[in-house]
Amino acid sequence: MKKLILSLAVFTLTAGTVLAQDAEKSGKGQGKGQSMKNNTPEERAKQRANAAEKKLGLTADQKVKFEAAVLERINANMPLREKLKGSTTPEERKATREQIKANHDKFETTVDAFLTPEQKSKWETAKKERKDRVKGKAKGKQEEVDLED
Repeated sequence: MKKLILSLAVFTLTAGTVLAQDAEKSGKGQGKGQSMKNNTPEERAKQRANAAEKKLGLTADQKVKFEAAVLERINANMPLREKLKGSTTPEERKATREQIKANHDKFETTVDAFLTPEQKSKWETAKKERKDRVKGKAKGKQEEVDLED
């Protein structure tokens, strides 16, 4: 009986270790954003274009335009985001954020130019959902801070 219990315990511990290693290899357990941060700008643009194609029903031509717009925004914002990570004055941070917002607005205008009315509706819905998710995360963090006080 003792041998049976011991062998079951060893099996359970071994299986748990193997499953944990499989999750690490497949990228599961990482946040959605974490896996994209390690990609090149071109890979991130391609992933976003693929997601937009599925969500908005983009044509092949629209997908190419979307990918180009995303890549342009990523490349324009990379040095600005790096600048924000460094030590900057509040005025520099404000100016940098305004540049990032201008790049975002340019991206939005570019995308809106080639979407059909139906796709624009889907695009606006997706943006609202994303905004609500971000607000929900921020609200959750605020509640954590309130609980700590």
